[in-house]
Amino acid sequence: MIRIGICDDLVEQLQIQEEMVRNIVCRLGLNTEIKCFQSGEDLLWEMEQKGNMDIILLDIEMGGINGVETARRIREKDNRAILFFISYYEQYCKEIINVQPFRFIDKPVSEEELDRGFREAFKAMSQKEEIFEYTYKKVPYKILVNKIRYFESDKRQVNLYSTDGVSSFYKKLDEVEAQLEQMNIKFLRISKSYLVNVNYVKEFRYEKVVMDDGKEFKIGPRYKDKIRKSYIELMRIS
Repeated sequence: MIRIGICDDLVEQLQIQEEMVRNIVCRLGLNTEIKCFQSGEDLLWEMEQKGNMDIILLDIEMGGINGVETARRIREKDNRAILFFISYYEQYCKEIINVQPFRFIDKPVSEEELDRGFREAFKAMSQKEEIFEYTYKKVPYKILVNKIRYFESDKRQVNLYSTDGVSSFYKKLDEVEAQLEQMNIKFLRISKSYLVNVNYVKEFRYEKVVMDDGKEFKIGPRYKDKIRKSYIELMRIS
């Protein structure tokens, strides 16, 4: 799961940026946790308590410690985080270089520019491909998560359908779902028996989803509300 922090002391700006980021990650079909902060102190406290962020949007001009000082303190403990500086003015050039920013974005922030920046950031993060691991008859196997189309539960066995073919292993689909929630690519549970990669869903319909290979799966009654919300979100930003 990708942890994203947005830090701006203006509530209106926080709300605008949060909505843009949610639109972008939904389009890309990624699992994310997005947190908003009105001060550098709040962001640093969150990271101290709950761990580092993967991507951070930092306003330079804030009350309390500014964005550059916040970034400097982050870099003391984490050289991996991708930092976006956001401001009306490009300032603090030397200080900004020292904290290794990924990109500088002018206010007012445009979703198009932020989208380009996030795509580049995710591309940089994905250089290390995510791996799904499983065992069948005591033999361990690995597969790239982005190659998995869907999982099918068949009694005590789970069938994994990928761009490379079909494989099977013994596990509960609930356990597979929990394992995938930690990954960056988003999977949706559409029924008791199916867990699908949203990047391979061609159509969301009222009663079913249609995959890119033409296969159709019915949506279970208890999953319809969740699937409908995902569909509405995708339609809203398309």
